Amino acid sequence: MSDQSVEFENERVRVLRVRVDAGDSHRPPSRNDRVLVWLTGAEHVRREPNSKSESLQRRPGEVVWRSASEHQIDNHGDAHEVLIIELK
Repeated sequence: MSDQSVEFENERVRVLRVRVDAGDSHRPPSRNDRVLVWLTGAEHVRREPNSKSESLQRRPGEVVWRSASEHQIDNHGDAHEVLIIELK
């Protein structure tokens, strides 16, 4: 089961804490441009509606930029946690 909570929000940014359990699939709502900060390591597949997919491995502390998108995460490793800093 995946869990998401709002850590901070104002008129310009929203900060989400997302936890994806081992073996879980997580389809978040459409996301705006954002920065992701990995709190734990992760091993997952990111799938987009156009059938594009990529296998990813992330390290704790890794920071990644993502443009606005719709996607699904299929977790192939242990539970992982990430902060998403989403621009409004």
